[in-house]
Amino acid sequence: MVEISLIIPAYNEAGIIAGTVGQLDAFMRETMPGRSFEIIVVDDGSTDGMYARLAELDMPALRVERHPRNLGRGAGIRTGFAAARGAYVVTLDSDLSYAPDHIPRLLAPLEAGKADIVLASAYHPDGVVRNVPFVRAKLSYYGNKVLSAGVRGQLHTLTCMVRAYRREVVETLELVNSGKDLHLEIIQKANMLGYRIVEIPATLDWRDKSRAKRVGKGWRFPLLAMSGTIASHLVYNYVLRPGSMLILPVLTLGFVIAVGAVTLLYSWIVNIAELASRGFLYALYEGLRTTLLNGALTLTIMGGGAFFLLIFLAFYFQSHQSKKQFEELYILLARVNDRVKALERARDG
Repeated sequence: MVEISLIIPAYNEAGIIAGTVGQLDAFMRETMPGRSFEIIVVDDGSTDGMYARLAELDMPALRVERHPRNLGRGAGIRTGFAAARGAYVVTLDSDLSYAPDHIPRLLAPLEAGKADIVLASAYHPDGVVRNVPFVRAKLSYYGNKVLSAGVRGQLHTLTCMVRAYRREVVETLELVNSGKDLHLEIIQKANMLGYRIVEIPATLDWRDKSRAKRVGKGWRFPLLAMSGTIASHLVYNYVLRPGSMLILPVLTLGFVIAVGAVTLLYSWIVNIAELASRGFLYALYEGLRTTLLNGALTLTIMGGGAFFLLIFLAFYFQSHQSKKQFEELYILLARVNDRVKALERARDG
């Protein structure tokens, strides 16, 4: 049985793919001798001759899966998961921006029984980022900060594809995303099923700044190029932990209402004091009437704030309820899936 499956989803990487798999093959043989491994390249519908380039290689450990058209990174990883035969599965990027020496470090917590999924984390306090365009690096860093709030700060890097998994995790998780959101879907569903997720400090080193152009997104305007990713990350943060995104508007509206109430109360007290010589009840009534007439704008702002506060609170409770229902349904389906697979194994055995 194969011990380690190395999965590389790739699209139009004919210029570098031979060097990548060659470097991985040499690393595994030299650094991890005696360990059986396979390298699975998933050609995600490339149009630059990458599949033919791979077919030319004489490398026993290499296997190639092919999509008829470009389906996305997530689809590539899912295809790799389905093809993997190893007890441990490692996903890597096609240009090895995370060098092969991360592989044994990713596997160590799995083999020690301390984790089920291990993430390479360039944004870990001890992680390193090199040669990534400044704006793009900062957008990615702060995007992961936002996502980290969704898992209560337990992880620093949630978007990196360089990870290692126990085979059970790969077989149990039912995944649907075809794009980059698959990385977040894995963390969300793994947490639901109680899998242990840890991260190791990692070094992200873009060897070639033209990488962004090569994958079709101009790095000269990273904010525009990453706008879709940023939007999806905000959505996922809301899914992971609804309160993390709603707390700011709720607190802001609550503050506005409180300030308005204090302002009106102070004005009422001042008016009562000024009219006290004409009798307490008269001062109470006339002071309130004057306060309300003079504070019409404040009352309007408070009313609007209260209206939107109720809307945000409704979203908060509804999203929590939806999240709870989704988690219960997913866990139930995962258990059914495990039983079906067990029955299939018993039948085939």
